[in-house]
Amino acid sequence: MKLKASTATQRKVAQATAIASLAFLAAACAQAPRETFDLTTETGVLRSVALRSGPAVFVPEPAAIAPTSSDRIVIRAGDDSVAVLPGVQWSESMPRLFQRRLIEALQKCGLSASSNFGGQSVLQTDVRRFEIDVARNLAVIEVSVQLVESGGGRAKAAQIFVEETPAPGHIGSPAAQALGETAARIALRIGQWTRARL
Repeated sequence: MKLKASTATQRKVAQATAIASLAFLAAACAQAPRETFDLTTETGVLRSVALRSGPAVFVPEPAAIAPTSSDRIVIRAGDDSVAVLPGVQWSESMPRLFQRRLIEALQKCGLSASSNFGGQSVLQTDVRRFEIDVARNLAVIEVSVQLVESGGGRAKAAQIFVEETPAPGHIGSPAAQALGETAARIALRIGQWTRARL
């Protein structure tokens, strides 16, 4: 009888140990740091534009909805469903990163752009897509832009910009690099468009 109790006890201890080990592994995996990327600017895109001082433009943080509004890299499947790449992230929320690239591009286009409130004009942006389209092997960014008077709030001009870049790699660094190049190009187009209307 004692032998049976001892065997049952050993079995319970072994099960408890196995469960504890699995829980520890799951916790370790859950807490593993994600690989982090920034929206690197393709300097060749912006280098051809001279830096000048010009009209002041306030650039607030772009609007976006989840998961695009987060710090995760978004992918879109062939059935139009969206998901995020596991194990990777942006260095901060995507709208904040893109805001910085917009400001940089506007400054390169000769505008005194800033994230500080002020200036005669406000560049309002709504990021509708900022993702890797897996079915088409493309990095896709779509941004709705509106140039507004800072005083009365009257819209001066509006435009929707779409930029696509080949993205054969759908994970980690290749995906981040493709989105970085796409962001640099669309930011430059928005900067040139804004400059032409001020």
